[in-house]
Amino acid sequence: MAKIGDIMTYKYLSQKILSELQVDGRQSVRELAEKLEVSATTIAKRLEQLENDGILRGVTADIDYEKLGYAYLAITRCKVRGDAFEEVLELFKELPPLTDIYEITGDYDVLAIGHYQDRKEMNTIVKRLQEHDGIIETNTSIALRILRENGQIPLPTGDQETEDS
Repeated sequence: MAKIGDIMTYKYLSQKILSELQVDGRQSVRELAEKLEVSATTIAKRLEQLENDGILRGVTADIDYEKLGYAYLAITRCKVRGDAFEEVLELFKELPPLTDIYEITGDYDVLAIGHYQDRKEMNTIVKRLQEHDGIIETNTSIALRILRENGQIPLPTGDQETEDS
């Protein structure tokens, strides 16, 4: 805790809050305040600012889809006809098994990650994509093993040693 005469700095407060939420998104404002040694009001205001700025988009559950019966994770890449791009993106958004959808560079235009209960469900979704006039080509790979999922980028919090120290 800062003492009289100490300089209180909030330079890295946002990153510290976000780092804590990456570890456990269920922490209360009071718990965060205690860990970071600032007032609950300060934490609440900073969280509100992070949300208003679109940095903190929400706190979600880290779900093990395989344990829920979604045994197949597939990555589908699609080449899309330029004039049909927005229409194709709407199709991707309509397909619930596709949890992550990215516009990408390279040989393909769109990459989607889907979670499927069985090969039949996966085949149905891939065929639906292939049947769309705006999709020129698809390429689907099944993940054999998940090495890391929902990874977290370590955020600078000012606690690390720097070359200048």
